[in-house]
Amino acid sequence: MAGTAVLGRLTWRVADVVSAVAETASARTLVLDVPGWAGHQPGQHVDLRLTAADGYSTQRSFSIANAAAGSRVELTVQRVAGGEVSTYLVDEVRAGDQIELRGPVGGYFVWRPEWTDPVLLLAGGSGIVPLMAIARARAAAPAPAPTPAFASAQRSPSSSKSNQAAPKPVYGRLGSLMPARAACSSKTPDPLFT
Repeated sequence: MAGTAVLGRLTWRVADVVSAVAETASARTLVLDVPGWAGHQPGQHVDLRLTAADGYSTQRSFSIANAAAGSRVELTVQRVAGGEVSTYLVDEVRAGDQIELRGPVGGYFVWRPEWTDPVLLLAGGSGIVPLMAIARARAAAPAPAPTPAFASAQRSPSSSKSNQAAPKPVYGRLGSLMPARAACSSKTPDPLFT
């Protein structure tokens, strides 16, 4: 029986893109409807497969960004310079498109609603995506424990001292997190953050 469950999760499914939400200039959250989706645990990921008209195919893994919500799966993707898949997902995919996926995959780095102890979430860059799912699931759980989060941001090369505002969070729809600390890095130290 367990082998059948694993095979079901590893079967390729066609997902419909419901929407593509711009998170930053280089990151988007793809909201997918996956018919027959059996659900997932916060912290799991899926494999995506893209196939071109000429038959060329490639696969990548992406962390799931949302708490379990029926047949909905959200993937937040950061464009990688020169990345054929991330560039396509961030710049080209639109509502109404279809994407193949399989999963959910992974069980080592997950959170379960029955776990009520406080947890500290640490991430950098796109590593924040599975933590988004954990934070959202914890916020929706009955009497959630505090969830401190450490956010890391990078100033864009176009930033200047004339713009003295603190950097915006990389992903603005994190839900209710208790801020613990934020750090900013850049190639040259900025006196505003030192």
